[in-house]
Amino acid sequence: MSEVNVTIFDRNYRLAVTTGEEKMLEDCARQVNEQMLAVRAAGRVIAIDQIAVLTALELAYDAKKREHDAKKTAAAPPQPVQQQTPAAAVPTAASTPNEADSALFAEIHSLCSLCEEALFRDAKMGSLF
Repeated sequence: MSEVNVTIFDRNYRLAVTTGEEKMLEDCARQVNEQMLAVRAAGRVIAIDQIAVLTALELAYDAKKREHDAKKTAAAPPQPVQQQTPAAAVPTAASTPNEADSALFAEIHSLCSLCEEALFRDAKMGSLF
């Protein structure tokens, strides 16, 4: 085990990490920090706990979307390699999301927006946490 010092949202944290995974943890901390700064910069959320919750939700959404896309790609039958000129290349059905997936991601995005609006509204009324 080793330790890594990271800064997230202007706070320093000393974290234990498996030897060899220090860089990965630093990259994760950098991603969380950047996302929290982006949420704060949007100006709609002020409280740090709200920023943290929205950041966690957005990062979880992105991870779930990548997982879903990877499963869909893995489930698609391999396409035979064909010699084509770039002008003749046509996207395959596997490269475009189907309507159900698009609708699902649109609904998730809509729910994220509703959560953000509710948190902002509660923060303005002073009733959150």
